[in-house]
Amino acid sequence: MGIYLGIDTSTSFLSLALWSPEGLEVRFQEAIGRDHAKRLILELDHLFEQASVKQARVKKTDLTAIGVGIGPGSYTGLRVGIASAKGLARALGVPLGGVDSLAASAYGCLKMGEKGLITLDARRGNVYAGLYQKTPDGILTLKEAQKQELSQLQQVYPGPFLQDKAPDALYIAQQAQKPIQVARALYL
Repeated sequence: MGIYLGIDTSTSFLSLALWSPEGLEVRFQEAIGRDHAKRLILELDHLFEQASVKQARVKKTDLTAIGVGIGPGSYTGLRVGIASAKGLARALGVPLGGVDSLAASAYGCLKMGEKGLITLDARRGNVYAGLYQKTPDGILTLKEAQKQELSQLQQVYPGPFLQDKAPDALYIAQQAQKPIQVARALYL
């Protein structure tokens, strides 16, 4: 059985998920501010404990691949998530792939067929923004993420804006089963 791990630390949320095509689905998501470095490994251990309750003992060595949110988002948060995922992938000898964190947010908050402009506060009147649509195959990127002034974006795009939503680590875990993209952070 293939088991995939999804990690995202690009926002104030810590989002983790274990997923397998055979039906395993365990998630952790919490607004933790800037405590990613303190909480990531602890919550990852709890995630594996929860998975073991749902089915026979699940260990880190059972992982098939790891997906990690690559932003856009907090520089420090991205470093924590990507470095942890890279270290774990290297130690376990499994592939590591990067996933657009705004696409992961879109997966968690859009309804099937719905389009939405997903934004994340970039401070000083700016946002990271991308246009996405949820389809039966996942998330379709209609406009790549980029940094923009919020006031200008509001004039061009009437909305709705889905702002500062948590990335869905389940989507990231599911993407880890696809051909792997290089995990390179999006510092827009």
